[in-house]
Amino acid sequence: LSEEDIVKILTYELLPSSVSKFADAKLVDSWVGKYGGVVSWFSPGSFTRRPPLEGAGNDILPNVKCAGDWVRMGEREHGAKGLCQERAFVSGFEAANSLMRVSADGFKEHEVLPVREDEWQFKLGVEINREVMKFLPRFWTR
Repeated sequence: LSEEDIVKILTYELLPSSVSKFADAKLVDSWVGKYGGVVSWFSPGSFTRRPPLEGAGNDILPNVKCAGDWVRMGEREHGAKGLCQERAFVSGFEAANSLMRVSADGFKEHEVLPVREDEWQFKLGVEINREVMKFLPRFWTR
C-alpha cells in the first residue's frame, strides 16, 4: 500500500470503526514509516533485559511508561510472554492505567480481562514438545 492509502484506511475506516467520534476528525499531518525486512531480534532468554512497563520507575520518571509486546509488565503480566499483538494491546492499557495512577485522582482504571487457563490438549502439546526438544539440537536459535 502507498503511504496515502495507509493513512486513508486508518483515518476513514479503522479509527472511526473503533471510536465513532473519530469520523469527524480532521487529519492535520501524517507520517508513515516503512522498514522492509524488519523483524524483532529479541532472542530466547532476553526477557529480563527488556524494559519494564514502569520505565525508569515512578520515583525517577513518573510520567514515562513503556508499552509494546516487548515490555516486561511485572505483576501485571498478562497471557503470552512472547511477542504478539494481544500483548502489545494489553500493555498499552496497563501503561495508561499506570500513568493515570500516578497523575490523576479519582480515575477509573480500564479493566483488563484475565486470560483463561490453557486447555488440556494445548498443555499436553507443550509438554510433548518440551520432552522432544530435550533430544533435538536447537540449530534454529542463536
